[in-house]
Amino acid sequence: MNYQMITTNDELASLCEVTCDFPAIALDTEFVRTRTYYPQLGLIQMYDGKHVSLIDPLGITDWTPMRDLLLDTAVTKYLHAGSEDLEVFLNTFGIMPQPLIDTQILAAFSGRPLSWGFAAMVEEYTGLTLDKSESRTDWLARPLTARQLEYAAADVFYLLPIAGQLMKEAEASGWLAAALDECRMTQQRRQEVVDPKEAWRDISNAWQLRTRQLACLQLLADWRLRKARERDLAVNFVVREEHLWAVARYMPGSLGELDSIGLSGSEIRFHGKTLLALVAKAQELPEDALPEPLLNLMDMPGYRKAFKDIKALVQAVATESKLSAELLASRRQINQLLNWHWKLKPQNGVPEMMAGWRGELMADRLNTLLEGYPR
Repeated sequence: MNYQMITTNDELASLCEVTCDFPAIALDTEFVRTRTYYPQLGLIQMYDGKHVSLIDPLGITDWTPMRDLLLDTAVTKYLHAGSEDLEVFLNTFGIMPQPLIDTQILAAFSGRPLSWGFAAMVEEYTGLTLDKSESRTDWLARPLTARQLEYAAADVFYLLPIAGQLMKEAEASGWLAAALDECRMTQQRRQEVVDPKEAWRDISNAWQLRTRQLACLQLLADWRLRKARERDLAVNFVVREEHLWAVARYMPGSLGELDSIGLSGSEIRFHGKTLLALVAKAQELPEDALPEPLLNLMDMPGYRKAFKDIKALVQAVATESKLSAELLASRRQINQLLNWHWKLKPQNGVPEMMAGWRGELMADRLNTLLEGYPR
């Protein structure tokens, strides 16, 4: 297929000026995220129905035209399985594309599997088998090969016409409004930023720690997340999670003790003194400054039965609505609901199962069910 490479500010400005006249575009990104906290953009693919454009970000310094296009509400943006792409846009441009429609979500409301892959979708609609051998390529390396560029171009060339067909199917099924609501919820999830002060709650087995140990974990997790963001380094490349937990559990007082509980040489060399200082700070906190003990959701009386009852309700709603149970509620969403019901974790707003299109289908019945499980 034919595509044009965009490598300069002027070329990008000209492309965006032309593209804003089209009603819809297909978008995709290629990025690298191995050791970094933030995804590193390697390529942007765009198709307006006439022109496939591959935008090389490494030589572009003025992204204003691209930002304006992404925010142009007269141009619908289609992505497939775009959750990670949204994070790329948010990190690179500080914005989300508007309006945005995810074709994987459209497909799920049209009777396809919840995590329907792009290659499978293209094969069903076109009969073509895409070569996905370049999916693990290093998109920051230059020069990119012709094979890599053709692979990248295919991701948007086939997406746009299929998106139009999926929109019609979702509308015919009666679930288009719900699908668009789910697309909005996907964007909302990606915009939620973890407060470093709350990062300790996401550490595995934090519930096993006593209150002073939890206070230590709170200080450690806060520091680690800030350090990861500051250095653009994946959190486990600062200090591994299990090592962070071990420091909070044993509260060591020397570099030798850090070594004895399993920390690596580089963790001790680069961060040992900081870790010990945070342990000492936790040791000095007054009793009234310590956090409440964490309760483990799975250990709550009635958890297994409540989970089973919710799953049964979801299955009943799935049968009635002809939607898949997996689309209606994941394990994460059920646990989120029960954490909210038993007030085990602070949450912004109501759980996803009680909100939007899911709430319209299930909220009343879920509230009635949960009355049988006192707070």
